[in-house]
Amino acid sequence: MAGAEAGWRVVVHIGSGQPELQAALSELPARARAERLRQLALVGLYCLRCGPGATVSIPAPPSDPQGVMSARRERLLQGLLQAID
Repeated sequence: MAGAEAGWRVVVHIGSGQPELQAALSELPARARAERLRQLALVGLYCLRCGPGATVSIPAPPSDPQGVMSARRERLLQGLLQAID
């Protein structure tokens, strides 16, 4: 038998009791259905652990108040333009 990292094979029967899920999955190719079910399972686990109102916060990109990156980009652009000439 393979190690634990080999994964599991799970057979799922989606019947008429879940019409929304059945309709959504029927639009996908067979291989994509498995991936979509994995995604939905992860969302469900997240909701169970963190609550249904939990949201994921995405941090804002760091700001550049002095324009340091803009100045650096400008120098790089000038160097590239000089290299082309």
